[in-house]
Amino acid sequence: MSGKRMLLFGVAGLLTASALLAIGILLVGRFGGTEGRILGTTALLAGYGLVALPATALLDRGHFRALAAATASLAAAGASLALASVWIPSAPDALGNTVGAVTAFALAGAQVSALAARRQPRDPPVVRRLFAVSCGSALVAASLFAALVWTQASGLYPRLFGAVVVLDLLLVALQPLLARARPAGPTHRLRIVLTSGVTIDVTVEGGDLATATAKAIRNVERSGGRVARLDVDYSEVRAPTL
Repeated sequence: MSGKRMLLFGVAGLLTASALLAIGILLVGRFGGTEGRILGTTALLAGYGLVALPATALLDRGHFRALAAATASLAAAGASLALASVWIPSAPDALGNTVGAVTAFALAGAQVSALAARRQPRDPPVVRRLFAVSCGSALVAASLFAALVWTQASGLYPRLFGAVVVLDLLLVALQPLLARARPAGPTHRLRIVLTSGVTIDVTVEGGDLATATAKAIRNVERSGGRVARLDVDYSEVRAPTL
């Protein structure tokens, strides 16, 4: 079973356990401190598991492995710290601040990983530029939030953080919209086999087969992969645009 499927089943199981525990405690149990911690533990594990999902998608495809590893590590660190804050009696404020900062960077990593997994070789240049800018805005927003929880700044600072978050959300929303709005051109279906053994099916836009093939190989190499073999699907002239 792949790591992605294992994580999906794990998150589904934790969500189910959280719901069943909540139902049981509310109907027949006593909602005390221990019950609340148990419920909080399962909910936190499920939540951070969802944060790590985009990283597993990248790992399954063999793309951006360093980004995927960093995102998964931040999600695991955030989950560990959050669980410690739940179970440690009278947890210090510094622990809560650390949880907030690490979680902010984990969410930024999840955003970048999800957008990286969405990218297609046929994306227009404006979408690629928006992707690069959104990576920076996610990092800036996470840094501002980390500083906010540690300094408890007031006045203009929270407004600045809110403005950066809104800008980041706009950049994220524009990328799939502009990618789909691009006029459809000649497309070629290719199957790429990496040296690691991973097989990737891609649909590439290009004026001719040579251009499309070169574009697909460059995209794979740009994301850290190495092409061992490339097969062309001649059965279809055009493929659905995703």
